[in-house]
Amino acid sequence: MRVVVAMSGGVDSSAAAALLKEQGHEVIGITLRVWSYEGKAQCGSCCSPDDIDDARAVAQTLGIPFYVANAEELFKDRVVSPFVQSYLGGKTPIPCVACNRDVKFNFLLKRARALGARLATGHYARVEQQDGRFLLRRAVDAAKDQSYFLFTLGQQELTDVLFPVGGMTKSEVRAVAERHALPTSHKPESMEICFVPDGDYAGFVEKVAGPQQGGEIVDTEGQVLGTHAGVHRFTVGQRRGLNLGGGEARYVQRIEPESRRVVVGPADETARDSFGLLQPHWVDGPPPPEKSVLVRIRHRHPGAPGRVRVSAHGLVSIHLDSPARAVTPGQAAVVYDGEHVLGGGWIV
Repeated sequence: MRVVVAMSGGVDSSAAAALLKEQGHEVIGITLRVWSYEGKAQCGSCCSPDDIDDARAVAQTLGIPFYVANAEELFKDRVVSPFVQSYLGGKTPIPCVACNRDVKFNFLLKRARALGARLATGHYARVEQQDGRFLLRRAVDAAKDQSYFLFTLGQQELTDVLFPVGGMTKSEVRAVAERHALPTSHKPESMEICFVPDGDYAGFVEKVAGPQQGGEIVDTEGQVLGTHAGVHRFTVGQRRGLNLGGGEARYVQRIEPESRRVVVGPADETARDSFGLLQPHWVDGPPPPEKSVLVRIRHRHPGAPGRVRVSAHGLVSIHLDSPARAVTPGQAAVVYDGEHVLGGGWIV
């Protein structure tokens, strides 16, 4: 079959393209140019000039057609601007989910389908078909699993999506790249958000939105303990950077952007056993309310047992069996049944 491979210039998508070519498919490589700042490419892991050159070199090695698609305006509108506004609104965004939803598995998937092709990426996840329906599963390599970032994929998308490396370990993926003599076979990984390669999220927000006003750091009774340089510098559960001196350890409990106050308290007071889900999305419908599920409240969270409830008005909430610390507004809560992703939404 014909397959468009989203090539980031990294080893995972390179190996995905190699595997598909090896299997006899007609492979087309596409790299998205998604972000620049003041006319200069700023991405550190999927759209810099070096990454595009690496992807092009892989395509040349494999003998497949290669194209660069400009998605900068879409990326700015759907990923970067919400990222900035979320921090300014006292939330902690997770832009990789928005990028997957609106760019890779919308913009790029549409273009693949227009070419009569399916879309493959280097994500560590798996798709399987059962009784005519599609299931989204965790990757074989638990340390690399990226299923958390893919909960917005539903039946319509999964019909035409392939994850060639999802059933492999990272070392096996590199071995594929080495076997095909790909120039990315030993390329190191980037762990930061691609458009903030230096990891300075607060600095990036200020570059885009301008200088921000500071405010007060208070305890739960409203007593002022200190000041800060902007709510965009904090996230629920944070301890570092409060600069409150010695004594009892304090953690951010909530952020109040209207008054520019950051409320802090003891670690146990950051725990929650229930919260709402904004814009819930299900791979194939929500689980029944009596079903016990596993809920991951951030990417590296191992998951907590709980249940999903949908009100008569369609409002979705998560109820955990035991309180979890640092349930953070703006992050995704992703619901699993064993290895299968059931869906998820944004924590509110």
